[in-house]
Amino acid sequence: MSRIRASFRIAIVLLALLFLVGPALVARAQSTLAQAPAQNPATPNDTEYLWIAGSSFQTRDSTTAFETTRNTNNNQPTGCIYATSSGEFTAPVAVPNGATILGLDYYLNDTSTSQTKAKLTLNDSDMITPRELITVEISSSVGLTNTYAPISSQYAPYVVNMQNRGLFLEWFPRVTNASMQLCGVRIAYTAPAEPRPATDYLFIVGSTLVNTNSSTEHGYAGAGCTFVKINGRTLNADVDLPQGSQLTAVRSYFRDVNSADLTVKLIASNGQGLTNTLATLTSPVSDTAVTNLDQTLNYTVNESNESLSVVADFAGVLSNQLRLCGVRFQYSNPTTKPTQDSRFITGSTFVPRRSNVNYSSDANGCVNVSNEIEDLTTNVTAPEGAKAARVTFYYKNAAAGPSLNLYSFVGSGEFSQITSVPVMGTGTQNSVSINYPIANADQGLALVWDASSASSEYALCGAKIDFLYTQQVFLPIALKNN
Repeated sequence: MSRIRASFRIAIVLLALLFLVGPALVARAQSTLAQAPAQNPATPNDTEYLWIAGSSFQTRDSTTAFETTRNTNNNQPTGCIYATSSGEFTAPVAVPNGATILGLDYYLNDTSTSQTKAKLTLNDSDMITPRELITVEISSSVGLTNTYAPISSQYAPYVVNMQNRGLFLEWFPRVTNASMQLCGVRIAYTAPAEPRPATDYLFIVGSTLVNTNSSTEHGYAGAGCTFVKINGRTLNADVDLPQGSQLTAVRSYFRDVNSADLTVKLIASNGQGLTNTLATLTSPVSDTAVTNLDQTLNYTVNESNESLSVVADFAGVLSNQLRLCGVRFQYSNPTTKPTQDSRFITGSTFVPRRSNVNYSSDANGCVNVSNEIEDLTTNVTAPEGAKAARVTFYYKNAAAGPSLNLYSFVGSGEFSQITSVPVMGTGTQNSVSINYPIANADQGLALVWDASSASSEYALCGAKIDFLYTQQVFLPIALKNN
């Protein structure tokens, strides 16, 4: 019995040591992990982040010329963009509906000596009255700087309301050379409350749509509205809805004072030449007011199999008499959280990394380049708490050379390659398996299509990233006597 008592006492001592030393061991183990950027003192610990690379921005007006940079050591692309003629840049903001935006980090590489301030704004708009939610102006002339700016006190706390207003970023470089570069933006927000509402919304602002062909020249009409002004007729954008959600309605916001009609289509594509038009909205004449048009539908989102994009056809009207101001998607959230997720992006929604890239797209969302100048790129929104498990490259006319590359990036604009997916054989797709944990606090993700050589035959038709949600196992932290 005495041995049993002694053993019991030893067990109690060991258990006590475990409770005393255990936290220190855990803390020591955690100290070896990569640390997230320091948070603003007002930022809650449950903050989530959305990164947007500077190279994912596009011009508000096609007449603005721009370049992106490359790493001088390895010639890899970076996330920094700069203007070579006067103009402004814009990017969509995919913060979830119902989230509370706290502020943003603005990463600027400024080596100019002019003391000119480059301005960045986070805006929302109901397609009539835009609002500047955050405004940051920097002039440092010391190279890379990072400035955190909270949401304007006028609008704080700001809860995203995509039922009524869309979100977009705008950058005003005010310097037309490489001495003023936008390298990235990181938006901080707290996630929407759970459970999610039965009905939810995604709002895409018109001015964030991109040309389907380099010959198209779009312009900016204010309040987030865009139009075609010289050549071409179609613009498009990626549509990112929750996996398993039920899409129930699409609404277009437009101004039409022309006899021709603006047609907005929602298109699903499998990346291999098969497309399906899910909705078609044709604008009636609306006099001078911005109005809207709705179409109901019943479509289950499954980006494991197909991408979604919205295409606006301006019917050859080269005037701001025909404007697209936005497209809103109404959907029902899935009733259960998925164990896996996918981001499937149509090729024609990628943006060029230089303004003088010659590219064109076909009706299936495949894009090609005809001059060997630069790549096409897109930002990737990745689910926090997941792991990227596979990258799939969809292409047309297989030939050795073209590749799809997945990069992580940080505020300096430096890209780190995660994987590269080459063209394989004579098929229409190729995949590479990876195991990459998502850490949105530390870095963003971007895809870059390297066409390798100029040819109208080689085409990017789509890119898909599959994600798996990791399972957490919790160990007991205390024992209780009966």
